[in-house]
Amino acid sequence: MNTVIIGIAAALASAASWAFATVVFDRLSKVIPYAGITFLKGTFSIVLIAVLALFMGGLVEVNLRDVVVLALSGIIGIGIGDTLFFRSLRDLGAKVQVLYFMLGQIVTMLLSFLVLGDVLPLGQYVGAMVLLVGIIIVTWGKQEDHPNKRSGIIIGFLSILCFSVSTIMIKMSIGEMDVVTATFYRMVFGTLSVLFVGVSAGRISAWVRPLRDWRTLSLLLINVVVITLGGFLLSMLAIKLISVSLASVLSASEPVFVLLFAWLINHEASSRRELIGAAITIAGLLIILSY
Repeated sequence: MNTVIIGIAAALASAASWAFATVVFDRLSKVIPYAGITFLKGTFSIVLIAVLALFMGGLVEVNLRDVVVLALSGIIGIGIGDTLFFRSLRDLGAKVQVLYFMLGQIVTMLLSFLVLGDVLPLGQYVGAMVLLVGIIIVTWGKQEDHPNKRSGIIIGFLSILCFSVSTIMIKMSIGEMDVVTATFYRMVFGTLSVLFVGVSAGRISAWVRPLRDWRTLSLLLINVVVITLGGFLLSMLAIKLISVSLASVLSASEPVFVLLFAWLINHEASSRRELIGAAITIAGLLIILSY
């Protein structure tokens, strides 16, 4: 199969995985501190990736330069970015928070052009604009249930800056590198940075305590499997096989998946506006795929 098609499929599957995770983490953020979610998610993900690597013959040797870049990417994107993301999720809710993923794709496309020289065909830029218009329609509106919206907006914007910078750093280092190995290094260094903060602040016990509830633990473990195998690994694969700009645009389809999972998991009905926005988003996606 064409590597571009594989990369596109990986980006879309990653978006679906993150959409599912966003809805579930919206629940978990009500019982687990936001930094604790980053730490627990990272810890379980490291174990899962390590097991996966063993089945695939172990980690591949990586030179020191790439380890340093992956480490910085993990600290910025996971340690800082994920923590800010979970904090803003608590203030904004799942549907509005994904608006920042859309904004993040624009920032990533700009950085990709400025730093990496990525340029897409004109038709794909048209499709990207149609897709983003659809996403704005999906996510726009008042959120009466989230009174701390202003702080959530600021923190959410900072989180997408971290994600965008981290994505560019991944593209600069991954090259021919094994995706599982690259993901492992990012996750280890990102989680260690949060662990350092947690130990310094004496917060580890508060982060772990909610896991005494087996429902919370099982929900977290399910989410870790989804975002590790779907979110992280597939996004890394997409970045490796296609341009950062295209991968970012396709990742912006996440709000459409959020509508689906919010309905399936939280029984939240979608409005006519949201459905129209979802249809426009799909139209933009089809335009992109036609080039």
